[in-house]
Amino acid sequence: MKLLILLTIFFSNSVFASEDYKCVITDVVAPVSNGKLKKAELYKNAINQTFVVNRRTGDMAGSIKNNYVTSPVVLDYGSSENSFKAVTIMKNDITTNIYVLTIEEFEESPKKPFVFLSNSNVYSGTCEHFSMYK
Repeated sequence: MKLLILLTIFFSNSVFASEDYKCVITDVVAPVSNGKLKKAELYKNAINQTFVVNRRTGDMAGSIKNNYVTSPVVLDYGSSENSFKAVTIMKNDITTNIYVLTIEEFEESPKKPFVFLSNSNVYSGTCEHFSMYK
């Protein structure tokens, strides 16, 4: 019985992680001296750019990335009740960087809102399911 439960959990996580995401960036903001978020002019070329997310590993590829030196950790594959969540921490002798991706998988629409935090820069937009292997 325990084996059946474990296999069910394993395969259900694999199903949740089987379709990857293709995402479009619609906004980029960063904090300014008064503590508010403002359009990040330095990153305005990122608007309307795309990236893909491997839902199993959390790796991002395209116009923005989260796997320069270290690999992301998927904290939640997402479901009808939860967001997909992946975190990457890159630390070396000079600096530490943090990357956090959240995709609202629970949204009923085919377009799932996302937020990507790259240190203090905040990217947002929408993602759709797709398969890299079709």
